Amino acid sequence: MWSKTRIILALFWSFFLFNQAAAQYDQSSYSIIGIGNPNWGGYSQNAAMGGLGISYGSRLFLNNLNPALLASNQEAIFQLGSSFDIRSFSQEGNSTYSSIAGGVKDFGLNLPIKYAKWNLGISLNPYTNVNYGFINSSEGTGPEGSTPVVEVEGRGGIEELSVVNSFRIKNFQFGVKASFLFGSIQKEDQFSLTGLTTTNFGDAVVNQTKNYHRLSFGVGGLYKLLLSSNSRLNIGATYNPEIDLRQNILATLENQTSTGNFISGDTLVNDKADKKTITIPNKFGFGISYEKFQTLTIGLDFLSQDWSAYRDENGLVENGYGKAYRLALGGEFIPNYQAQKLFSVTSYRFGIHYEQTPFLVNNETIDDIGISFGASLPLNAFWGQAHLNFGATFGRRGNVSNGLVRENYVKIHLGFSLQDVTWFTRQKFN
Repeated sequence: MWSKTRIILALFWSFFLFNQAAAQYDQSSYSIIGIGNPNWGGYSQNAAMGGLGISYGSRLFLNNLNPALLASNQEAIFQLGSSFDIRSFSQEGNSTYSSIAGGVKDFGLNLPIKYAKWNLGISLNPYTNVNYGFINSSEGTGPEGSTPVVEVEGRGGIEELSVVNSFRIKNFQFGVKASFLFGSIQKEDQFSLTGLTTTNFGDAVVNQTKNYHRLSFGVGGLYKLLLSSNSRLNIGATYNPEIDLRQNILATLENQTSTGNFISGDTLVNDKADKKTITIPNKFGFGISYEKFQTLTIGLDFLSQDWSAYRDENGLVENGYGKAYRLALGGEFIPNYQAQKLFSVTSYRFGIHYEQTPFLVNNETIDDIGISFGASLPLNAFWGQAHLNFGATFGRRGNVSNGLVRENYVKIHLGFSLQDVTWFTRQKFN
């Protein structure tokens, strides 16, 4: 009874914590475009391998990159992950500034329905993220020689709540994912004048909130080819079809004094009654990995999504979106899984990634490249087998040419996973 109760409490706590902090796990000036920065997926252990995970997943950890891999988990597993982003922004001719964002990123639960044959999984992960802020001013060009200042800010994102069924038949695994996409993106534009000699001018603030919701589906497959008694080749693939995501917009205008006091307001757009949709393009992935059991794994993943097929609520093309793809090369190493020493049974991970992001600015693609490493430390716990997952990614996005912004970043990945064979096992007494 206590086992089932603590699972329910963990799920409730994780869902509450996720909704409070998930939108802050990432940041990018380019997330001003469209519905923001897409999340390619992966828990903390995947991030430490450059994002690798379409064809490889350990039985000790969850995997949200390929729904077929859930069938590799033979026991009940609960996993929680967080991410912290330290980023500096540079533009040609301008000074560099830094910002920090962070919070809970994802969680999941695996339930073994039929041992080694059928698994059911529940997860909550970010789908896109919006987190940016800009200030633009034109010295002395306003009334009475004042300076017009425009402050632009955006926050929020779309989340993905998924239920996965994964099946295993000998060396083949197949998974089906049903997801509910939901969330909101808030944007605020504030127009003000500084350096005024009189107080005849106030500030204008435009607030816009876009809410999203829709069901979607995805599939994945995995084949394990045995090469020897202690090694195999894993081949995996995923596909997510195009989504028509329901969208509602509420936009308001507020007139304020220069000190921020409310003067008047008006509703500019309120289309809750209109059933408008945006179109998110399909996505597919392919991965291959070589695995030497309990010792070494190395693999390569390729993910692709053509965001030039994105359409807004009016059916128009988003000029800031183009074709996107991601390459990840990574691996995992365990010195001696039969040893008694902590650092001998620790899983060490490494990886690199190259990504052509969906963002297209001034007809120039925005590239993202980085290197990752991390480890999983096993814990001795009376409630089951637990691991602390650590990782870090050092990367760069964009450049300073052609009026673009270069972002240098460090992402810290922290996670906790708990595996227990007793949660869904019927107790027997002699």
